[in-house]
Amino acid sequence: MPQIMVVGTTRLAMTVPVDGFPMEYNPFRRTPWMRCAVVGGAYNVASALASLGSAAGLCTLVGRDDAGEVIRTTLGRRGLDGRGVVTVEAEESGKTVIFVEPDGRVARTSFTAEYAFDYPMERYIEQAVTADLAVVTSHPFGEPFLSVSKELLRLPVAVDMHMAADMDDEEQRPWFEAADVLFRSHERLAGRPEDWIAEVLRRYPGCRVAAVGRGADGCVMGLRDGRLVGIEAVTPRPIRSTDGAGDALFASFLHVWLTSGEPVEALESAVLFAGWKIGVDSASEGFVSGPELAALRHVYPMRTHIGTWR
Repeated sequence: MPQIMVVGTTRLAMTVPVDGFPMEYNPFRRTPWMRCAVVGGAYNVASALASLGSAAGLCTLVGRDDAGEVIRTTLGRRGLDGRGVVTVEAEESGKTVIFVEPDGRVARTSFTAEYAFDYPMERYIEQAVTADLAVVTSHPFGEPFLSVSKELLRLPVAVDMHMAADMDDEEQRPWFEAADVLFRSHERLAGRPEDWIAEVLRRYPGCRVAAVGRGADGCVMGLRDGRLVGIEAVTPRPIRSTDGAGDALFASFLHVWLTSGEPVEALESAVLFAGWKIGVDSASEGFVSGPELAALRHVYPMRTHIGTWR
């Protein structure tokens, strides 16, 4: 069972369906459904890992407000409310509103308090000292954890840069330099995913895996040994919302990769895991277990293409 520490932010979210973007002004709307759930990259990833069977630990900050109470209760139900979850005095918890189109496309607006607070790093160290991997958010909150993970604990680090993955941005450089595994979204990517992957692997020799999630086109991944792997997307059930699909892809890849040691198999499983997950409305729901994922692999064949990024 892989032991994985996840570092990042958590938020309370309201998810609302809309007819489309841009939204036409209306002073009052009725909606057929609405969801309130805890989300955030760290929570989504830790929840997916736990569902698959990894021993997931979570390091995050929670405000002392009503939203924080809901977040704490939800973390407890998922078995994630350990010593790594720290309550910040007199601060608001993170919140977000997510709008979902009928075809599953999402837009969001988020609030995360700028905590004037140093995370008690000893809480992270005591849990991470026996871990196999650290997942560190690309949010500024995660930066202090990078050097502790790499230099003090000698842990491999995995990072999902989402849409903010500019190799020429000095503020993002610490994550690029620390990452053994680096994922990003195809959204806002100026060139081809294959070119971005090749540049990452050339520029950062410590990176072993670089991947770009491509939404409806699946995922492409480069490996240190020169392989370039493309997996076509699969959607076993109707799409309800694509929110959290990237987190699901990232988390399931890490779990299967650490379990099997086979990155191509891991990416195939991850594309299927994410394709199944987007059949629900919430970013933090819809995760199958390890045995369920293995069963789905027998039902849904994956289309895999292997070349080279060199």
